[in-house]
Amino acid sequence: MKSLRPTGIIVAAVLVMLLLLVVVPALSWLHMSSQLAMARSRGVYPSAEQAMLALVDQGYVAIARVDILYAGPNSFDGSQPHIWYVIVEVRADRRADGSAMGRNGCDAPGSYFLHTRDGWIHVPEGAFPEVIGFLMGVFGQAGSGQPQPSTDWAPSQPARFCQAG
Repeated sequence: MKSLRPTGIIVAAVLVMLLLLVVVPALSWLHMSSQLAMARSRGVYPSAEQAMLALVDQGYVAIARVDILYAGPNSFDGSQPHIWYVIVEVRADRRADGSAMGRNGCDAPGSYFLHTRDGWIHVPEGAFPEVIGFLMGVFGQAGSGQPQPSTDWAPSQPARFCQAG
């Protein structure tokens, strides 16, 4: 078997460097941009809470009550203030898709919201919102966000969701 000559090694190293320096960032930007465009097409909101309430309105029928349990940065130290997670308790007659409600006619959905320069958008977990949020920071697409929760997890909040009530 013939060994690689020094020029072959150099060419291979240059190709690997090109891959790392050009192709990976380009594909990352493309993924981020397409996910942000899809999310924007579903709605841009002035706050993460309002975005979550819009999702609840779309996902439930005959809503009796919605309580925001937590709305704040997904990072505990607030280092990525443009990536938020919101958790709500929803009491309603049924889900819009016909699937069963949780215990006591209540669900406790949570979801990710990203702050863009235009406002807050919903990005589902399957689209890797934490990765998209990171890339938004890298490519200058992130809004300022807010490092402190607007609705913090209260000490009086029950440890379990959807208790009778």
